[in-house]
Amino acid sequence: MVHKGRRAVSAANDHLRKGDFDFASSKAYFAIFRYLQAALLTKKLNFSKHSAVISAFNLHFIKPGIFKKHFSKYIERLFKDRQIGDYGYIKTIEREEATEDVKIAEEMLTELDKYLSDFMASQS
Repeated sequence: MVHKGRRAVSAANDHLRKGDFDFASSKAYFAIFRYLQAALLTKKLNFSKHSAVISAFNLHFIKPGIFKKHFSKYIERLFKDRQIGDYGYIKTIEREEATEDVKIAEEMLTELDKYLSDFMASQS
């Protein structure tokens, strides 16, 4: 999952550089989605539905303060922009939105990577 998350953030940056803002935002979301799934596995929780993953992450990681409260807003934003990027036919993602989405994904990945690394170290 984490490997796919890293690939997705790399793809988001590639799409951003190429001016493909809809797909940049979509890939930024999927990078985070994979990392949320990995974090939930540390609690022996496994969901595939996006709404279930987001809800469980908020319940088990945001509410108890393991991750910053504003991460919940970030996830909401990324999910919304992914919906627009993948399915929108009237509205599209603009450069500024996509740039911010990729920035948010990278910030979250840094924190999620640290959490997962610390968890793995504690298991050894």
